[in-house]
Amino acid sequence: MKICQSCLLNSNYRNIKFDKFGICNYCQTYNALEEKITAFDANGKLLEDRFNLFRGKYEYDCLVGISGGKDSSYVVYQLKNKYGLKILTFTFDNGFLTDYAKKNIELLVQKLKVDHFFYKPDWDIYKEFYRQSILHFGYPCPVCAYSSYAFSNKVAFEKRIPFCVHGRSPAQMFKELLNESLDPFLPFIWNNLSPYNTLTNKETAQKVIRKSDYFLKRFIPDPKLRKIFYKEFFPDKDSFEGVDQLPEFLGLFLYEKYDEASIKAVIARELGWLSSSDSKILTHSDCMIHDAAMFLYNQVFDYSLLSLELSVMIRQGNISREEGTKRLHLEKCLNAVPYESVSFLLNSCRLEIDQMKDIISKARRRHKLIRFGLRIQNKFKELGRNGAADPGKSEI
Repeated sequence: MKICQSCLLNSNYRNIKFDKFGICNYCQTYNALEEKITAFDANGKLLEDRFNLFRGKYEYDCLVGISGGKDSSYVVYQLKNKYGLKILTFTFDNGFLTDYAKKNIELLVQKLKVDHFFYKPDWDIYKEFYRQSILHFGYPCPVCAYSSYAFSNKVAFEKRIPFCVHGRSPAQMFKELLNESLDPFLPFIWNNLSPYNTLTNKETAQKVIRKSDYFLKRFIPDPKLRKIFYKEFFPDKDSFEGVDQLPEFLGLFLYEKYDEASIKAVIARELGWLSSSDSKILTHSDCMIHDAAMFLYNQVFDYSLLSLELSVMIRQGNISREEGTKRLHLEKCLNAVPYESVSFLLNSCRLEIDQMKDIISKARRRHKLIRFGLRIQNKFKELGRNGAADPGKSEI
């Protein structure tokens, strides 16, 4: 197995290539785009211009989903105190929210006096989406990603809120930064880093919906179940396509430098935010099934989900490659089966622990075929461009 000489990505990662020095195309792409995505003074002006266009025009200036974690808590604090926005917050309670997270949510809402609601879907229906995701992908995370984005988009659209502001860190946003990326949310980044344009924003939103629709058809093959998902989480299609102005999905950490230690200090001091007992970077104490998801992902893909985010931090110079490797090895759930977490997840989704090996085996075969198909597809694209493409030259 080949590993990038700069980051932690290995040759099992989809669409990966290495140059003659052993540097992967993800590192090369990031290096080519670094100046643009770290121009915080210029990019911050883009954010202020957006807020100035819409501040006070509607009942709420922005919508923020909060999980009780540090990043989303900090986002709400900044939007209210730095930008003076009227904020509607919500928590998507997927059934796996920890008591620790709920306590931090309560503290934030009380301290900042923002409007907030919990959204808890019907578990008898919702667990089937997790079940299908595990059976198809081998792990549950796609359901969280698609349903939370879709629901926030739906709420903002129906309440005429111009912005959905999220707290994804750069390590999360840039982990699939590549022309050939399958990440459906990547188009938002380039929309966010350009001057606000109603038409461009609408085209971007529709592009993401189409990509989301493609993936949903893959992991929810039952059209009846898929129809329920659309009705529950997506805005009415005809209404969505029939208006000019759509909510923009904004990443706050595209506009200001991300510093985890500083973020924790600010929200602890200003909000009384409670830090978890786990002090390691890139922890998810707000999620009850985090260990299970990490383990399953690692078994299916032959690389850790954590390695993607650590690799971005290495490219940014926030940690060294050696420090990233050390942090990766601290994640005990990657190789040793976290039975309690896995059993809880599978049982919640009408699956048995005895099915785990079969689930992993089938998902591994499926993803190997996908990787092979992507290699063939990209080879044809390169031939169509009359020669090998320069992986460091981004067309994103």
